[in-house]
Amino acid sequence: MSEFPLALQPLAYHRSVLTQVRRTDESAWRSLLSEPGPGSAAADDPEVTQALLRNAYRLEPTGHPELHEAADRACTALGLTGPIEFFQVEGGSANASLLHQPGRTVILFSGSLLDLLDADELTAICGHELAHRLLWTLDDGAYLAIDRLLDAAAGDARTPGQYLETARRWAMACELFADRGALTACGDLATTVRALLKAHTGLAQVDPEAYLRQAAEIDLSSGSRGTSHPEGVARAWALRGWLAGEDVESIVTGPLDVDAPDVLDAAILRDLAGRFAGHIAAEEELRTPVVATHAAAFFDPPPAELPALTGSFPRFDEPLAMRPVDGAPMPKPRALTPATLRFLGYLLLDLATADPETGDAGLAAAIRIARRAGLTTYDDLADDELGWTSKRRAELVALAEERLW
Repeated sequence: MSEFPLALQPLAYHRSVLTQVRRTDESAWRSLLSEPGPGSAAADDPEVTQALLRNAYRLEPTGHPELHEAADRACTALGLTGPIEFFQVEGGSANASLLHQPGRTVILFSGSLLDLLDADELTAICGHELAHRLLWTLDDGAYLAIDRLLDAAAGDARTPGQYLETARRWAMACELFADRGALTACGDLATTVRALLKAHTGLAQVDPEAYLRQAAEIDLSSGSRGTSHPEGVARAWALRGWLAGEDVESIVTGPLDVDAPDVLDAAILRDLAGRFAGHIAAEEELRTPVVATHAAAFFDPPPAELPALTGSFPRFDEPLAMRPVDGAPMPKPRALTPATLRFLGYLLLDLATADPETGDAGLAAAIRIARRAGLTTYDDLADDELGWTSKRRAELVALAEERLW
């Protein structure tokens, strides 16, 4: 194994969600934070132990020394201590999973996975599962508490959609963290991808370099479409990018989509809408008390007076730099989906028509703002909603272009 230099840290997505949830729902988070420590009577569920002993085969060191040696190497690389128990469950496809118990580490295997892996690949698989445990123990269990909160929310029909989307993205971020644990454990990208491929396909012979070339042919700008795990090819792409020091979290977040925001994007969209409304209301032809009142409604909470503008006029036809959540690293600029562009177009139209006193000058100013903001479909949107004739539309466009810049 080669020396592996990168430090394994929670993703920026993990840190941002933790910050946001603690700020908005501290009591719910704290209710799930406390957990019995190792050695306490309530540390592990005895029913789980009995179920394993009844329905699975325990893989002990005497019979499976290579597996335990691989786990020891992974533990050393990840800085974990304590014994690990392994069980082979009955039936199922080739897979491995962590059974989280507070007082012990249990890894379950299913199908023929153990027969497919060499010693280094076993180290990678053990590193992946142990990385899940590492994440749950960081910051006194803070990330485990978030995981439990999101898992409970996902099972409640009353949960708002933004929490369901957060749960989906959180699960994928956890898998990327665990993949990095696999790479940290074995110290080699090809070995990690090979282990990933064998687990996904059940094949005994795979070509990790070919899979990485395959990953380079896919447009991943729209993010992963997975429900709990990113697609295997996306995970391979993310591993290579992480090793190269690139920001690969776009595979988790995708573009900014007003139709499917998580809790972070919901906050970003509120901030973006407020800032855009402020720019619109500052336009000379739209600078009236009525428009200012309507613009304030797009802020959360609505201010008594519109705040002073900060930053340059936004453009929405190119990836947009999003403000990080509470000191998190600046994320990679993100594209806006067509639905988000429509939302911003309707916001502009709402303010352009809020005060009848602004008249044609206000409508023309909105067209001019749309040009500056890169809202290329605004003219059609406004035409559809206001029912302009071709002559009327041409007049307003001409009026807007008189003062375009």
